[in-house]
Amino acid sequence: MSKPKSRSRSPRAKAPGRSNSPRRGRQADAASTSTPEAAKGRENERIGLLVDADNVSHQHLPTLRKFVGDTPLISARAYGDFQGRLSGWRAAAVEWTELELVDQRSYTPGKNAADMRMTIDAVKMLAGTNPPTTLVFVTNDSDFTPVVEDAKRLGVRIVVMGERTHRALRSTAHHYLNLTELRERIDAETQAKSDPRRALELLAKAVRLLAPKAKAEALALLDEFERMLPEIQFTAPRAAAKPPKPAREPRSRRGEGRGRRSEAPVPEAQPQPSASSLAETERRRQQLLACDGLIEALVSTAAAQQTADGWMKVEFLKKDFLRLHPELEVNAPRYAKFYRMLEDTGRFETEMRGSTVFTRLKP
Repeated sequence: MSKPKSRSRSPRAKAPGRSNSPRRGRQADAASTSTPEAAKGRENERIGLLVDADNVSHQHLPTLRKFVGDTPLISARAYGDFQGRLSGWRAAAVEWTELELVDQRSYTPGKNAADMRMTIDAVKMLAGTNPPTTLVFVTNDSDFTPVVEDAKRLGVRIVVMGERTHRALRSTAHHYLNLTELRERIDAETQAKSDPRRALELLAKAVRLLAPKAKAEALALLDEFERMLPEIQFTAPRAAAKPPKPAREPRSRRGEGRGRRSEAPVPEAQPQPSASSLAETERRRQQLLACDGLIEALVSTAAAQQTADGWMKVEFLKKDFLRLHPELEVNAPRYAKFYRMLEDTGRFETEMRGSTVFTRLKP
């Protein structure tokens, strides 16, 4: 009698269009394919910077600014709806005066107007009389691949920066940098520069180079110092001890000193702003005074809001101004506080009442 055939478990047949690979989720971050030194390129280059704010976080602005450094930019622009969900970019870009925020709203659902505006500006820049030699795209979107290909045909060097940038765009560019990796590298380099142990190592190397024929005793001491170096403990400097509080004077008896005016406490000296800060403030004020249309729009908006005593809340004035004149506010000088801009126009006076700022037109 023959033995029954054993049934072997066959692998389950794949359904059409299915695979055994893990379920596809969020696209993984793409590793850098170049170094920051190579991406920066040579000196005396004309660099244009275009930032797609719709899919790159404003938290990367400090990293971008450190990467650019002192390199002159012929143009630096970021594109998006900065009056809506991207309002955080406005506060983040205050310190980077060279970066222009191009406010582009999507008037039709499903259409990315910011991408179209960024593409148009890139083409204009390439066709201008002084085109860039290096063009930096900060984006994750593969829709810019055709623009990059055309720019490369014109001999323009392309640098792409992002996090989950599409492979088509990364492979087309000359250099690709992952923004997260770049931030970690810049932070590590900054920390290394402030490491006292690293400074002592460089000092020891310099001593050896300067004294190749030093006495044996000096070289032995230097060897001992280098052996001790890894074990040296560096601690933070202790905070200066606070001066003791002066003893309270006993209260005067009832009736003593009646009618005498108590001396007012002497206010503490406030820190003086630096010369560079004062120069930047004056430059911003002069830039504002040159915007006649902006100032007149602020005055007309305030005149329509005036109350019986003339005072109005600054937050209400700002809200109406942004609603009525969005095109003027986009090109306005960058102010951290809106009421500071009102003061610099010379047409408004402000007053703080508790935590609320009020303003009114000067006579």
